[in-house]
Amino acid sequence: MHYLRVIGVAFCSLSSSDDVSRPIIPSDSFAHQSGFVGGFEIRPAPDGKGMGAFSTVAIEKGTTLGEYTGEVLTRAEVEARYWGTRKESTNDRKWRKSRGRRNQGISGDYLFDMGNDLFIDGEDADVSSWCRFANHADELNDSDEGFDGGACNTEMIRRLSWDEDESQQLRLYMVALRDIEPQEEICYDYGGEYW
Repeated sequence: MHYLRVIGVAFCSLSSSDDVSRPIIPSDSFAHQSGFVGGFEIRPAPDGKGMGAFSTVAIEKGTTLGEYTGEVLTRAEVEARYWGTRKESTNDRKWRKSRGRRNQGISGDYLFDMGNDLFIDGEDADVSSWCRFANHADELNDSDEGFDGGACNTEMIRRLSWDEDESQQLRLYMVALRDIEPQEEICYDYGGEYW
């Protein structure tokens, strides 16, 4: 059984058991390869967080690190495929079989609500970018002297862009909140509602 919670603009599915097995994401997947090209390494993260994204180079505050990509789903598809609030169609069943055949997860942990009943689903590593591996960290680490850097070093920003055919599309980007050192894990704040 899964429970859904809202994480800022993200929807995550929380299992009722802490013993959930995740699919192994092969290193030749698009999610891994896009990280290598972008200057990021995907490897096990500390504290039992699963896999994480780590910078291989220094990054300046304000730099766009990458685009959170994945399958674009409608609300109706999300309701049928993840939330169970709508009956699955033939296409939904084909989608589920395809994910299973390719050892891709079906947890709903990587959904971002983009508004207008559209979602980006970054769970399928064959079509999602390395940004899917960014883990949670608290937004601020305040000290008596003020902001001390903290583990949260990025934020998700929605931007409107135009495709080649001049159509508008809302996209999701990861932007550095502060300078990031080489080998530092890339993290953003999932939002208080998650916890």
